[in-house]
Amino acid sequence: MTTTVTSSVVDSVVGLRVCLDCPARVKLRARQRCHRCHRRAERAALKRPCIGCTQLRHLRTDGWCAGCSRAAAPRKPPKTIGCGRCGEQRRDVGHGLCNRCALADPDRPFRYAASLAGRMAPAPSWWDSLVEFTAARCYPGGTVAVLRETGRLLISDPSMTPHQLGRLSTTAVTATTGRVLTAFFAVHGLALAPDRPRQQAAARREWFVAAVVAPLRDAVAEFDHTQIGEQDRCRRTGQRILSDITLETRLRILRDLAAHLNARRTITGWAEVATADLEAFLARTPAARHQRTYVLRRFFAWAKGRKLILTDPTRGLSLGAQPAFTGTVLDINAQRALFLRWTHDTTPDHERLVGLLALLHAASNAEIRGLRVVDIDTTRRTVALAGRPFPTPLDPPTWTALHRCLTGRETARTLNPHVIVTRATSGRDTAADSSYLTRLLARAGTTPATCRQTRLTELVNDLDPKLAAVALGMNNSGLVRYAADNVARDRLQRRLASPP
Repeated sequence: MTTTVTSSVVDSVVGLRVCLDCPARVKLRARQRCHRCHRRAERAALKRPCIGCTQLRHLRTDGWCAGCSRAAAPRKPPKTIGCGRCGEQRRDVGHGLCNRCALADPDRPFRYAASLAGRMAPAPSWWDSLVEFTAARCYPGGTVAVLRETGRLLISDPSMTPHQLGRLSTTAVTATTGRVLTAFFAVHGLALAPDRPRQQAAARREWFVAAVVAPLRDAVAEFDHTQIGEQDRCRRTGQRILSDITLETRLRILRDLAAHLNARRTITGWAEVATADLEAFLARTPAARHQRTYVLRRFFAWAKGRKLILTDPTRGLSLGAQPAFTGTVLDINAQRALFLRWTHDTTPDHERLVGLLALLHAASNAEIRGLRVVDIDTTRRTVALAGRPFPTPLDPPTWTALHRCLTGRETARTLNPHVIVTRATSGRDTAADSSYLTRLLARAGTTPATCRQTRLTELVNDLDPKLAAVALGMNNSGLVRYAADNVARDRLQRRLASPP
């Protein structure tokens, strides 16, 4: 039988005692508490009631606690002056300015940069140019923040090159500092400008490839590398290249096919795919049969050339009819209402310009965002839209809207070369985001895409699709979709329903 001995019994036998306030052992025989609790009790015994607050405190020689002594002490009057910028009586924080004016002082970044350059050993030759470049694009506080992060990096590692500073990750510097450094080094020829759109497209393709099931992923990744190589060869030889959206669409279709096959049965390779499997996959979305069949034919032909499969399962697939245009087209009454709205002076300038360019000139979202000041010919009143072989002449309402946007751009005093400049892009050289144009026309109840496809429908059905394609810099086969039977039928019904 086992006997359990408690700690109190052991203490009585050994002669050890427990502290009165905590379970610690008391080492000294003359004390009733451990060392920590004994010190706390001694300090608590020294407290006396304060004369001012009547609380138990550690008092000074005059009977007051530290808090009451500080409150009773006379304060020094603040040094107030007439601010040299705003003229108000405020506290002087330096250089004869108040705190609000000192933070907005345009000379503040240059003073800070001079003091920061003295701590570098030595300061790089491009440091003064960076200060001027950043001060022209950011407010004084933002400029100081960019210089602070850049100076910290240069002080910690003086051997850092412009290429290394421009390629720093977001964990090393903030997004604003990285963007300013990249733009500065690219403009002054100290480093190559990174191709952000290609990097983002590559990241999206990697995401599609990673979503493919493991047994089929390697072949899809190799197919993606083949597409990129073909795109680079066409770019070097000056041929028409496939867009990044087309490559991503192919990978998305292959990802959906892999998920469909894996849901039906366990599959270990592309050689197990049969024509019946592809027919079941195409039957899920009959409207997209033409595009999906074309992508599947291209992929399995490539796989057969690489000896990944023995027979091509797409040989018995029918391509399907070319899909027709099924988008939204504005009727004549809606077009007139929008035109009256966008020719009124109370409408915002950006909304007027975007709406008229899309509705009257069939300008796409990318063409409007990419329009720069140097693309405007004030003598002939034309604009050079990206992708179009000829300058586009503007009608008087559109030219008036463009002139108002340029006037507002001059008052904003921005260095952004684009016509459409937002608050986010006023300190950058990049174009506005595509969602900005969509939000602009949301007040009018439409979108830039709807206005553009309405104008394309008018041009194709009233004129010649080939002439419209040449004028807009588009492909003939793409514009033929707007001449489909459903568009012509709807237009004919509206004309017959309207009174003469």
